[in-house]
Amino acid sequence: MGDGELGSAGHTAIDSSNVGFKLLKKCGWKEGTGLGASEQGMLEPIPTFVKKNKRGIGADKTKKKVEVLKDLDAKMQNNHDMQSKKKNKQVSKRIRKMQEEEERMKEKEFERAFFREFWPDNV
Repeated sequence: MGDGELGSAGHTAIDSSNVGFKLLKKCGWKEGTGLGASEQGMLEPIPTFVKKNKRGIGADKTKKKVEVLKDLDAKMQNNHDMQSKKKNKQVSKRIRKMQEEEERMKEKEFERAFFREFWPDNV
């Protein structure tokens, strides 16, 4: 196989002016042989293509609209559940704080009444 010829998979071999070709040659690679200790590796480079979407590499091409809508609905429901739990937690926290404050006020009032009873001149 020479420069620019088609390989067995229909891909073109790398050109001798290619930087990768030059680096491989410098490391002891011989043209037409595979990479690896036993020269069993690939003969042609991996084919490339321009990726125009914002999905990750290896992601499914497209999802069906129904699946997308189901996913969206599930996420919205989950978000709503989380918000309602958060609100309930906030409300119960406020109630607990109010009860604690009320207990403290009762204790202070008890102390004042106790001191008034025994030391009316000081209070």
